[in-house]
Amino acid sequence: MQELGFTKNDSKVFLTLAKYKVLSPADIARHSDVDRARVYDSLNRLMEKGYIRKEPVKRGANYMVIPIDRIFKTIREGYKEKIEETLLLEDAIKELEVEEEQPEPRVWAINSKDKIRKKMKGLIDESDDRIFFIITPDLLMEELGGYEWILKEIWNKKFSTENINIILALKYSENLKEEIKKLLKIGVQLHAIEGDSVIPFGLLIADNDFLLTTLDQVKEAPEYTSGIWLENGIDKQILGYEHLFKHFISSECKEMKLTTKEKPPEQ
Repeated sequence: MQELGFTKNDSKVFLTLAKYKVLSPADIARHSDVDRARVYDSLNRLMEKGYIRKEPVKRGANYMVIPIDRIFKTIREGYKEKIEETLLLEDAIKELEVEEEQPEPRVWAINSKDKIRKKMKGLIDESDDRIFFIITPDLLMEELGGYEWILKEIWNKKFSTENINIILALKYSENLKEEIKKLLKIGVQLHAIEGDSVIPFGLLIADNDFLLTTLDQVKEAPEYTSGIWLENGIDKQILGYEHLFKHFISSECKEMKLTTKEKPPEQ
């Protein structure tokens, strides 16, 4: 009863009237074990709430409880109104809240082969959802450090994060054959860049970051030692580079797939 807003004495008086229906204050005090002066306080509070009635006589009036179902229907309706008020108040308070500012995307210039490779490794390691990668020839040439590190990074990421979407475009050569087979077997999509011309740029999209590298020189071997990195980009900033990547693999590449050797016919 106290959880529903009744005081301890009000509860005793109310339950006594609910049990005996009609009683005088003296009888209520005797049956409820509440001091008679306190009984009058409780009776006044219960009448204010509309839970009991007083006989229409000036002296020696008795008190009676109204039908119990009406009382608890009123209580339930009161709580329903309070719930609706809390919902309105919740919405009103939310409108007062200051929205947390999202960090602004930042663009960084990157120069030197070592810094570019270090950033590529970091972006691959931190990605969770996707890696779209146009791998430039310098990353696969033994004269410039070899291919094992980059393809090993890709293999480790796909092996440890099975649901990540990885699509690669690269110049095919026979020394890459076994590494490519390993990647294809674990679900990495690979596209061979066709033609003999040197590609002018490289692109790595890792979740909402991208790193764009550009061709700096073609002497003994092409080198891509400068680029830009977008950190925490928003969707519309990444979208244009996604289109560039998809256009490149559809127009400049051919998809690589695993094939099985046909058995020679039995004699």
